[in-house]
Amino acid sequence: MNHLAHLVLAEPTPASRLGNLIADYTKPMEVAALPAAVRRGVMQHRAVDGFTDRHPAVHRAIGRLPEVWGWFKGIVVDVYFDHLLTRIWDELELPPLRAFVDELNRDLLAAAADAPPDAAESVRRIASGDRLYSYREPAGVELALRRITGIIRERMPTRAMDLVPALADLEAAREPLTADFRAFFPDLRRFSDGWLRDTAPP
Repeated sequence: MNHLAHLVLAEPTPASRLGNLIADYTKPMEVAALPAAVRRGVMQHRAVDGFTDRHPAVHRAIGRLPEVWGWFKGIVVDVYFDHLLTRIWDELELPPLRAFVDELNRDLLAAAADAPPDAAESVRRIASGDRLYSYREPAGVELALRRITGIIRERMPTRAMDLVPALADLEAAREPLTADFRAFFPDLRRFSDGWLRDTAPP
């Protein structure tokens, strides 16, 4: 669910940004039917997820949360990392956050029709609701955790739990989690840039 980070790493095209955003919303059969440039974005997203899952700084971050969150610790850290990304944004040599998100929203709305119907609707809600920009404040994290709670209750009712209270634990660990994110994100950018270079179409 760390949408903003994936979109920072995407190539600056509507197709790559769309693919990176919808990767968690598409089934394998649907991915196969996507335009090649969108499919490449999906594959980048999944490669980035694999690298993230193996990184020791991410493991440290997950380990900072109480065990009560169990399997969901990785999910809530993922969401909080998007918030921390906005907190160190000015250090990353990126356009101003407001301008960058405005561009993302335009690209995503323009490209949404290339996504499967359910994924396209999710894209439109994210862009029209300006959700990417909302991550700059803890209240935006809270809303994201509330939405994820609803999705889990719908799709995995036997595992459902309210993730919103996890925000208090995330905020209590803000300083060490920020250090973990600072250790992780440069490595992630290097990995993602290398993946794009090594898999570039001829």
